[in-house]
Amino acid sequence: MKLDVAVIGASSAGLYAAEQLARCGKRVAVFEQQTELAPARRTLIITPQLKHVLGYVPEAAVLHRIHTISVAAGAVSASVRLRDPDLIIERSLLAQMLAQRAEQAGVPIHYGHRFRRFDAHPQGVTLQLQTAAGDTPTVVASAVIAADGIGSDVARAAGLPHPPTVPIIQAEVCLPAGWNPDVTWVWFDTEETHFFYWLIPESATHGVVGLVGDEGIQTRVLLEQFLVRHGLQPLGYQGAQVAMYDRTLRPWGSIGSAPILLVGDAAGQVKVSTVGGTVSGIWGAKAAVRALTRGTTYAHELWSLRRELDLHWLVRRLLDRADNRQYERLVQHISPAVQRFLGHYNRDEMAGKLWTLALRQPALLLLGGQLLFHRSSTETPPPASRTPMPEMTETDH
Repeated sequence: MKLDVAVIGASSAGLYAAEQLARCGKRVAVFEQQTELAPARRTLIITPQLKHVLGYVPEAAVLHRIHTISVAAGAVSASVRLRDPDLIIERSLLAQMLAQRAEQAGVPIHYGHRFRRFDAHPQGVTLQLQTAAGDTPTVVASAVIAADGIGSDVARAAGLPHPPTVPIIQAEVCLPAGWNPDVTWVWFDTEETHFFYWLIPESATHGVVGLVGDEGIQTRVLLEQFLVRHGLQPLGYQGAQVAMYDRTLRPWGSIGSAPILLVGDAAGQVKVSTVGGTVSGIWGAKAAVRALTRGTTYAHELWSLRRELDLHWLVRRLLDRADNRQYERLVQHISPAVQRFLGHYNRDEMAGKLWTLALRQPALLLLGGQLLFHRSSTETPPPASRTPMPEMTETDH
């Protein structure tokens, strides 16, 4: 089989890249090691920027919409009303929809095909694959897009490092009585995690409570304790190991004359401030498609995405130094002017705009400067400060 581009991995980023390449007239195929497209269920909260990167809203995968995000630290809380609602999306439904679109564009998706190795070829690169039946087909491609996740076999074969990862776990729950399904809540408690807890409604009656884990911490135990404290019963669990952006990594390489471009989790294209990677992963796929169709470099096409991810990396570095008291101050500084800013600009379009927050709330700039010289909260645990579950009503915003 001779291809212009071989896409390894039927992830959202890989499927989107394949569809776009086919629409540009490229001979492209997707090779997925699983025997069917059946990713584990996972509820995602995604910014409306998804419409910008896809060019449409994937309505078939949308479970719910959220118009308000509320954050709490200790006894302090603040809410942000979103101009454009966040989308609550079921990951498996999104993948199935993207696969259907790719096939409609003429992309063959070969399931049960695992990538094994590369060999240089005069026309690019030879890919050695192994099928679920034990066959070993060979594919010649002028370029390769690796969309095969955090432990990317393609990255390993190309000598490219894997991104760091963290565990994420969510419990499916019934929403508490009186809970407003229009609101997502986020709680900060640095004694338990330097990330955060969340409750995301996915319908009028159900939602997910989640936590991003720290290294060496028993993430599920922490989440179960959180559920008990707030009187919530898990109906089921969703879990994964997810990639984190590392600004020192370069998600590209070559074998002979063939460019090897990593996208999505394989490239660590994830906002480390919120551990969200759907929009940024597809953004990376768009950059790879532009590079291969325009004859430019992937590094050049990634510039705007890396700028956004670098900003989130800096924000995460600062937040990792915060303790509970400083998080309380941060929430207290979410003034009406800050609320309007955060409601207008979503989390995937902060580069070039976040600095204007200093004009709206100079105290945030001062707090950021203090965090630069503050020891990490994981080094010196602060006194216990438990965040209560808010009493919600239908009029809360």
